[in-house]
Amino acid sequence: MHTLSDAQNLALRYAQIADDRKFDDMREIISNDFTQKGPHWQCENANDFIATLGFLKETYSATFHLVGNQLGQWHEDHYEGETYCIASHIYEKDGQGRKLDMAIRYQERVEYIDGRYCYTRRDVNVVWSSDQSLHQ
Repeated sequence: MHTLSDAQNLALRYAQIADDRKFDDMREIISNDFTQKGPHWQCENANDFIATLGFLKETYSATFHLVGNQLGQWHEDHYEGETYCIASHIYEKDGQGRKLDMAIRYQERVEYIDGRYCYTRRDVNVVWSSDQSLHQ
């Protein structure tokens, strides 16, 4: 029997992998045909997605994804849901530390494949963003 906590654990693991910058570990929680659409990108498979994650490491000195509300339901063999997240991105511009916060509502599909839960789709809807200097 699949439960909401199965999907919640997946969302938490996704945030941890992103923030730890262990992008290859995403293969543990996404299918080979995983897709993701965002405001300015689209990934058509797992390899494409993992390669795209390199952008986080190249652009930001740190990220912090705080997972919030999660609502969805299982439909026999798959889960359709939504996960809220505040994603903070730390970087430097013109010698000044900055923080880009994004409020994200992930639209996701989870399936149980080969004995594990994995995302087959996780689209990014940025509700708002805020880019501010970090005060010293």
